[in-house]
Amino acid sequence: MHAMARIPASRRQFLALLLSGAGSAALAACGGESLVEDAIADTDSPGKTTKEFVSPPKLFYGVNGHMAWGEGIYWMLPPAWQLALLQDLGVTNYRCDVADHGMAAYLAAALTGPFAGSGISILPVINPRSAHWDPYSSEAEGYLLGYRLASRITKPLQGVVTHIECGNELDTIGLKIAGDGSLTSDWNPAQWQSFRGVIHGMIAGVKSIDPTIKCGVNVGIPMAYRALQMLWTGVWPDGTAEGRSGAGQVRWDFTTYHWYKSSGNIQCGGRNHACVDILQTLKDSFNVPIWLTEFGWSGSMDTPQSAADYVLTALAQYWSIREKYNIESVMLYSVIDGSYGLIQSDGITKNPAYDAYKDFIVANPV
Repeated sequence: MHAMARIPASRRQFLALLLSGAGSAALAACGGESLVEDAIADTDSPGKTTKEFVSPPKLFYGVNGHMAWGEGIYWMLPPAWQLALLQDLGVTNYRCDVADHGMAAYLAAALTGPFAGSGISILPVINPRSAHWDPYSSEAEGYLLGYRLASRITKPLQGVVTHIECGNELDTIGLKIAGDGSLTSDWNPAQWQSFRGVIHGMIAGVKSIDPTIKCGVNVGIPMAYRALQMLWTGVWPDGTAEGRSGAGQVRWDFTTYHWYKSSGNIQCGGRNHACVDILQTLKDSFNVPIWLTEFGWSGSMDTPQSAADYVLTALAQYWSIREKYNIESVMLYSVIDGSYGLIQSDGITKNPAYDAYKDFIVANPV
C-alpha cells in the first residue's frame, strides 16, 4: 500500500472539489454529468442496488484498483466516479481486493448499481493475509480459514461476478527460501502445507456458494511457476530436488500471474542468462486460460514517459500473443497510485501512461 496524498475528510467535499476543478474533465468524454450526479447521490448510501446485473462479454483490457478500501483516495471516489474513469480509459475488467463480507458487499452493490449494464466487470481478489492467515499453521487450519473467508465473501457476490481470484502473492512472505522459485527445493517445507491449505480452502469456499464462478490462483515471484505446478500435481517440498508426491491436487479454472517491467521479458524470463517462456510453461502445465492480473512499470524508478513507453510495449506484446497462449485478460497495476498509477494519488492528475493505455485500446479493440 503506497502513501496517499492528503485529501479532504469529507467525501462529499472532495467530490465538490473535483467538480470545481480539473477532475470534472475526466468525465466529459463518457456521459460524466449523470455519473457525477449518481456519485454524489450514492455518497451516503453506497449499498443501494437499483439495476439488474448484466455479465460483460469482454475481459481483455483491465486495471487494478482498491474500490472497497475504507480509507484513502478510493474511498473518496464512489463507485460511479470510478466507473467513469474506467469508461473513459476503455478498460472492461477491474480487479479489486476483498478481505471480508463487508468489502464484498460493497463490490456487489457497485455491480448491481452504477456498474450494471456498463460492460465492465469486477474481479474480486481474496486476501487471506488481512484475515489473519498464519503461514505456519497446519494444512487443515489453513483450509478452514480459506473456506470460511471465501464462502463469506462469495455470498453477496453470487450471481454478479463470473471470476474470483483466490489469494494475492501468498508466496512472497517467506515461502521461498532459495533460488528464484523455479525449483522444488526453493520452497519452504514449514509453510507449504498452510499455503496449499488456504488456497484449496478458498477455492472450495467459493464453489460451495456458487459452483459456476471460475477461480484463479496466482503467485507474485516472477519465476514461481514451480509453486503452481507443485500445487497442481500434489508435490510438496522436503529439501530434495524432487520433493514428495502424494498430496492432494489443487485445481483452478484460470491461472493468474504477475509480471512487471523489472522482471524482463515474460517470454524469456530467468536468471543466469536462462530463457524460460513463462507463458508457454503455464499453458503446458495447466491448460486453462491465463490472466496477467498485475503488470506494470518499475514504480518510482521510471519517469512518467518511460512508464508510458512501457505500457505501449507491454500491451503490444500481450495483444499479439493473446491467442497463442490463451491470455484472456491483462490488468495494469494500477488506476490510481503515487508510483504505479495511471492517475496520481490525488485522483485527478493523469500520467502520460493513462493516454498511452487509452489510445492503445482505441487502436486495438476486442
